[in-house]
Formats: sequence, C-alpha cells, structure tokens
Amino acid sequence: MSKPTKHILVTGGLGFIGFHLCSEIKRRDPSAALTIVDNLSSTQINPTLLQALGDIHRIDLNQFDASNQKFDEIYHLASPVGSLGILESNGYVAHSISKLAMKAADIACNSSAKLLYLSSSEVYGRDGQHAEDIELRVPSLRGTRMEYALGKLTAEHTLLNRSAQNEFRLRIVRPFNVIGPWQSAEIGFVIPTFFAAAIAGTPLPVFGDGQQKRSFCLVDDLVDGMLAVQSRGVDQTIYNLGNPGNIISVKDLANDIVQLCHSNSSLKLTDPVEVFGTRYLEAFQKLPDIDKATNHTGWTPKADLATALRHCRSFYKTAAQQTSTPSNSLLQGA
Repeated sequence: MSKPTKHILVTGGLGFIGFHLCSEIKRRDPSAALTIVDNLSSTQINPTLLQALGDIHRIDLNQFDASNQKFDEIYHLASPVGSLGILESNGYVAHSISKLAMKAADIACNSSAKLLYLSSSEVYGRDGQHAEDIELRVPSLRGTRMEYALGKLTAEHTLLNRSAQNEFRLRIVRPFNVIGPWQSAEIGFVIPTFFAAAIAGTPLPVFGDGQQKRSFCLVDDLVDGMLAVQSRGVDQTIYNLGNPGNIISVKDLANDIVQLCHSNSSLKLTDPVEVFGTRYLEAFQKLPDIDKATNHTGWTPKADLATALRHCRSFYKTAAQQTSTPSNSLLQGA
C-alpha cells in the first residue's frame, strides 16, 4: 500500500461545502489521507457517502482528540451555519465559533500544519462591493446574524494573532453566497427552498419586496478557490471567494427558478420577522471583489448563474423524486 502524500484534517467535512471539498481533495489526490470531523448538526448527507474518502469522526470538534496525530493541512469549516440554523443558538453563536477556531488552532500548532479557515462574507456587515482590506464597522443592529458575523470576525483575528507567533501557517477565505447540491433548506438557504417549492408547485416565499441582491457562486468554484488559496495563497492573508458576475435580485431568482422548473408556482412576499421573530436579520447585499484571490492564485470562478442553477435543478429534482413529502417550509436567507 502506497504511503499517503498528505495527511489532511477537514472539520465540518460532512456539511454542504465540506462534502464537496473532501470529494475534490480525493479526486485530485487519491493517496491523500483524510480525517473528517463533524457533529452532523447541519448536514443532510449520508455519512456512508464519504466513508471511502477517509477516517470519519462523528463528534463535535471540541471533543476530538488529535494529540497523537499530525496533519500537513487543515481545513476548518466546522461552525454554526444558516440564517435559521443559528437562531436556536442565539446568545451562544459567537462563543461557539470562537471556541471551535481555538481548537483548530491548537491542532494546527501541534502539527505545525497549514490551516485554511472558512470565515464568512457576513463579517462585512453592510451593503456594497467588498474588498478584503476595507475597514470593517460594526452596525448597531442586534440579532443572531450579527452575533454570527462578529463571531466569525473574532475568530479571524484570533487565528491571525496566533499564526503571527509562527505557531502555524494561515489563510482565510470569506465565501459569498455559495450554492449547489446538498445545501439544506432546513437551516435557511434560499436555493433549495425555491427549488423545493417550484418542483412541488407551491408558492415560493420571497422575503420583503425581493429586491435584495445576491451574487451566487457554485460550490465547485468555491472549492476550487479554497484549494488554490491553500496551495498558492499568501500566509496570513484573507481572500474573498465568490462570483461577481452572478448578481441577481431574490425576486428575479425566484422567477428564474419557476421558469427553469416549468412550474406553475407563484411568489409569496413574506415578512421573515413575523415568521421567525425579532432575532432574525435579513442578509446585507454583499458583492465580492475577488481581485486579490485572482492575482495571488490565478483562480477565477467558471460557472455562470444559468449553469449553476441548472446544476442545482438536476439535484433537487432527483431529491424530490426520492421523497414522498417535498419540503414546503418558509426557509430562506442565503
């Protein structure tokens, strides 16, 4: 049996992005030894689909004992996630994110590993096109989403400070509106929600007036960017990853999905605060400036929005055929 080329730890590896990341790592390097840690808090993926990819630990990262293991690379994705998935942890979200980041840093220190941290575009906290080096300001808004954003930003600073002490090498990625197969409507993502409704012929719940803009990036492109940052990025550098060419309003997105599914569904304008309470905050209109990632690594996203949506439609149509109770929840917020 050949010796592994690399020992790689992926935290949150059974989640939406983690599943695609682990699959692509093994596709590119079949000899890589993968260790996957996930507490299954947000995944819809059957762990058996990843069983052949590596050593799976179905536990919280904080309970994972890595004292006798050495890793060459770490991808830290474990985190509370989803605009609705985080609501039940209101008041504890930021603490959880910071604690998980500290655990990942401890493991990276023990291994002198190269750590990639998946942060969030939520850290920008306001509308606009965002570059990584702009000054960040904390809005006066309160709510679980803002707590999540501040938790992610705190984790970034913590990891940057620890890596500056030469304990490990660090790159940070801020993803923008990632979409693709295996994303969950149950924790608040708009694409699976809209597809489930359109396929079932039920109204698509559009929050507010639907004029809020999103810039969607296919998960395959995000994973390609993460791997590019890990291999060719600059230490202690933050990178936006997204697709600035895929900008669309939520209302236009809903109409496009209805047409793509040849559905008779209507749109239903909905006030999310009435449905989910005052802890809910709608996302800001964040558009990525990806020049730094492109200049440093050569990465650019490939899938335009039409291609990405067709990719999603194929998955969600198959998923709908495999269940007798299509989702009709009012979940949204990607």
